Amino acid sequence: MPSVLTVCTGNICRSPAAELLLADALGSLASVSSAGTHALVGHGIPQQMLDELATDGIDGSRHEGRLLTESIMRSSDLVITMTAEHRQLAVRTGPAALKRTFTLAELAAAAGTGAVLEGTTPEERLADIPRAIAAHRHVLAGYELDDVPDPYRRPQAVYHDAYGLIRGAVAELAEWVYSA
Repeated sequence: MPSVLTVCTGNICRSPAAELLLADALGSLASVSSAGTHALVGHGIPQQMLDELATDGIDGSRHEGRLLTESIMRSSDLVITMTAEHRQLAVRTGPAALKRTFTLAELAAAAGTGAVLEGTTPEERLADIPRAIAAHRHVLAGYELDDVPDPYRRPQAVYHDAYGLIRGAVAELAEWVYSA
């Protein structure tokens, strides 16, 4: 089973939300986890993000922040970061994962602009994402891709906006992988 890793700074807001939404969307297709470049190790998801997750029936109460390591990067088949800076830090942590590390916005843009996934099953299409994005880079270069803003210690509206971006991108990614 392929492993998908989501990455943000503290691993308590954006990357766990992406992890839980992806796990829900992909089901048994992949194992999904998360980590932070500067993780608040052992900390849980703030109530504001728990409230956002709860609107989709997702319980994030058992999450604990963990630090991104080279070992985690090496064992991940697909790494999804919340910002371009996270991508740089993740690749610096695990250089071998360069060709399978993307921002969430890159994935959503590739899905939304017609990048073609090869494969007859969702599993094959999920595994083909790194190749498809590499082949589609010339199209993506023409787009300004937004980072997911950090809502930590900000008003609920910022959590809501960040969650909305993550939720929309995850939905695009899932549709891309599941559509034949």
